[in-house]
Amino acid sequence: MSTGKRLVCLSVGCLAAAALTGCTTATSQADYAQAESIRADLTPELDTLSQRPDDVDNMLTIMADENGRMIWSDLGRAFYTDRPSRLTPDPVPW
Repeated sequence: MSTGKRLVCLSVGCLAAAALTGCTTATSQADYAQAESIRADLTPELDTLSQRPDDVDNMLTIMADENGRMIWSDLGRAFYTDRPSRLTPDPVPW
């Protein structure tokens, strides 16, 4: 057999052996467990597609604050406390 044929056979044999084997860096059960935990949650620092838990908490706090202020504003309009009294003897520009 010539050197060229030997090199081709050796290359094909190495490629076949590499194709039949798997690649892993895990050497213990702890490594496998760590890989599984990563696969279970790829982005543990995000709650939504683009927000961290702190960002979500801030958004909810701002929403609750704005809703409370809007409720008081709505109640002021409903009970007519958002304008001065018309019972005063002085003229009121309202």
